[in-house]
Amino acid sequence: MGIDRFNPEHPYNRIGRGNLAPHTIIPVALGIKYGICEGKREKPDLDGFWREFEYLLKKAEESLLIRANIIFNQKMKCAYELYVNKVWKSDVEYDPEATVYEVLKHGSLTIGFLGGAETLIALFGKHHGESKEAADFLYKIAKRINEFCAEASERNNLNFGSYATPAENTCYTIMNKLKTQFGEIKGVTDHEYLTNSYHIPVWHDIDIFDKIKIESRYNKLATAGNISYAEFDTTAVHNLEAIEQVINFAMDCDIPYFAFNFPLDECSECGYSGEIPTTGCPQCGAPDEKINRYRRVTGYITNDYRRSFNKGKQAEVQDRVKHTNGVEVQIKEDEKDESSSNNNQ
Repeated sequence: MGIDRFNPEHPYNRIGRGNLAPHTIIPVALGIKYGICEGKREKPDLDGFWREFEYLLKKAEESLLIRANIIFNQKMKCAYELYVNKVWKSDVEYDPEATVYEVLKHGSLTIGFLGGAETLIALFGKHHGESKEAADFLYKIAKRINEFCAEASERNNLNFGSYATPAENTCYTIMNKLKTQFGEIKGVTDHEYLTNSYHIPVWHDIDIFDKIKIESRYNKLATAGNISYAEFDTTAVHNLEAIEQVINFAMDCDIPYFAFNFPLDECSECGYSGEIPTTGCPQCGAPDEKINRYRRVTGYITNDYRRSFNKGKQAEVQDRVKHTNGVEVQIKEDEKDESSSNNNQ
């Protein structure tokens, strides 16, 4: 949630706070309009990009103020238990007819963005995992949102925060709109989803340490929420040294929220668990439809991701490459035997 301007003694205290309302900017259309991807120019028109980006920032502020006005004018009696149980940070006593402003003013109004990688490909032909020019430009986008939120906080005496949008559903719906508007553009609109905020695209094969180093530049600017992650295979959990090595590197890069993704499948017929091929269970031969496939998607682990998430997120999971380059991820023979024994029980 970033700084709480109403708590000067402990401005970064997160207890009892939260993001009240998010607004996500989609700069991909600007990337297409002012970039090289359509072959209309040899160099991107960055002045045109920034001119329209500033307009989008102002619209984001306007929309958040409209929503904040609605939220702040609700009465405390609308959510009795939240206030009497001190779920939100406040010294205000419960008054059913009082507005919630004094309680909720500690929360944040957030501005995020989606499709950073696709924006860069549209503008420059390469994303931030491939080009320093692209990486520096994405940093300018993240930094400008951060600066704008600080300016909006001063203008309105409210907490505005910059946000790395996770886009549970937006990644799919917005991509469909972009395809309708612009057609299919290689690297830009040829997937079923937009890449989350500043993340390296899931399809890009990259050393995990390089991925962490690149993304760490941006998450420092996303004060209202961000995440970076590593995609490993199932055997990685048996190599604590490798996991510790990656975690330590992420912490040295000052990444505030770091996570591991790894596939975990379970056969509903015999209970075998591990990374099961689509051909079926290696232990009992049960077909693919009998396999539950658990994946971490935008922070959630639910039932089989193929039934729990939209087509965009399903495609994103299927496109993921493993980030095991640069670190040895091996399962020891004794642990392999133990794992096999547990599955056979």
